[in-house]
Amino acid sequence: MNEDINSEILKELKSARRFNRTVWVVLGVVVLLCEIFHRRSVAPDQPWTAVQTAVKQMDFSRALIMARANIARYPNDYYGHSYIAYIYLAMGDVTNSERAYSRAYELFPNEDNE
Repeated sequence: MNEDINSEILKELKSARRFNRTVWVVLGVVVLLCEIFHRRSVAPDQPWTAVQTAVKQMDFSRALIMARANIARYPNDYYGHSYIAYIYLAMGDVTNSERAYSRAYELFPNEDNE
């Protein structure tokens, strides 16, 4: 009888151990997926957040340097070209502003870029 109780307890412990492993694996996968989706949603905007901060502080030369670096990484980003055009215009450089707006319009023709 004592052996029957011990074997039942051992069986229950093994079952609980399998359940705990499964829970930890599922929890780990959920945390990993949350981290991946969080990084995807945050990563693209962060470089432009720094540029926007520099523009708000009217530090246009610093904003232009950061914006050019972003464009070097993402050369087909119409938003980036449009933002550079805005910075040039704020600096009074109409020629480069027009050139950047033209590039933005080539990448994504819309009324704002036109």
